[in-house]
Amino acid sequence: MKRLFIALLVIMATIKGYSQEKRNTINVNGLHTVPTKPVFHARMMVSLNNVYYDSQTMTLDEIKSGYFAKLTKAGISKTNLKENHLHYDLMGYEKDGTILEFTTTSEEAMQEFLNVRSLGVSKLEYTYKTEFTEEQAAEYTKKAFDNAKEKAKKIASKIGKKLGGVTYISDNNTLKRNTTWYYTIPTNSLEYHITVTFELL
Repeated sequence: MKRLFIALLVIMATIKGYSQEKRNTINVNGLHTVPTKPVFHARMMVSLNNVYYDSQTMTLDEIKSGYFAKLTKAGISKTNLKENHLHYDLMGYEKDGTILEFTTTSEEAMQEFLNVRSLGVSKLEYTYKTEFTEEQAAEYTKKAFDNAKEKAKKIASKIGKKLGGVTYISDNNTLKRNTTWYYTIPTNSLEYHITVTFELL
């Protein structure tokens, strides 16, 4: 019985200490907007599966030749394309085909590429990649921290408290990001988020 009583006292003290710690801290998100120079990447499927007429008489080479001719007319060189037969085969289509990949740092060039329409060709995927160094990441973290600290100060002031030291920082950002390209997502910047916990005094 005595042991049970002591155990209960220890548990209650632990809960009380945890509750006090939670009451005396503030958890905020910090944000820094980073200007970016992304690399754009598009994958097009060139396949007899996309031909709904004359599929018995056409060949994959004819479809590719017609597509390449239109790309050349649009000012896009065939040498800028990379062909990937394996990725097409892994998709499991019955008819012959291939995947063509186009990479550029120019948003205008990517737009021109996507605007080329051709028989047997369909858009498969378009993404953009951003990358920064560990040194840059540390700089972005510091700026996001400053944002979090300013926010926490204002909140603390509103509730009659002062901001103390940092007890926790969480930065889950990766150095490389591969983002699916939607029209609603800006490509010239990205948001760098962190979470910071401060003491409240």
